[in-house]
Amino acid sequence: MSENKSTKTQNAAINTAAPAKAKAPVKAANKKAAAQFVSTPLDRLLWLCAIVLVGGAIFGNFYYTQHIVIDESSLGRFGRTAIVIAVIIAGLAVTLFTNKGHALLTFAREAYVELRKVVWPTRQEAVQTTIIVFVGVCVVSLFLYLCDLVFLQVVKAITL
Repeated sequence: MSENKSTKTQNAAINTAAPAKAKAPVKAANKKAAAQFVSTPLDRLLWLCAIVLVGGAIFGNFYYTQHIVIDESSLGRFGRTAIVIAVIIAGLAVTLFTNKGHALLTFAREAYVELRKVVWPTRQEAVQTTIIVFVGVCVVSLFLYLCDLVFLQVVKAITL
């Protein structure tokens, strides 16, 4: 009987101690995730710079085409387009230095690693799968065509 009581006491101690240990890492992970996306003044400044760059490129392109006489010999459409694309790329590059930009880069690296792990089918497997899908689509379309014919005849017989 004393063994039963001691076993129950040990089980109770294990059951009460286990949840406390399990919750601690979860809280730490949540704090780490929350700290990763905390907006710092530098982060806000970088977002503002990115928005100003992209907005300035769009507005500048609009203003240049609407209010300034376009001289094709000096800058031209190609040059203007190249400048707009370069400024937009610069704005996007600035966003990569923010917390969310770092998270995006981490996600892209992890996705690339997972992509390299994928076992891609051989050409023969891809062709065989394509043929099977094509035959399946043909069978289903034939079935739907026959159903349509039957329903058409039933409706025609009822309405006449």
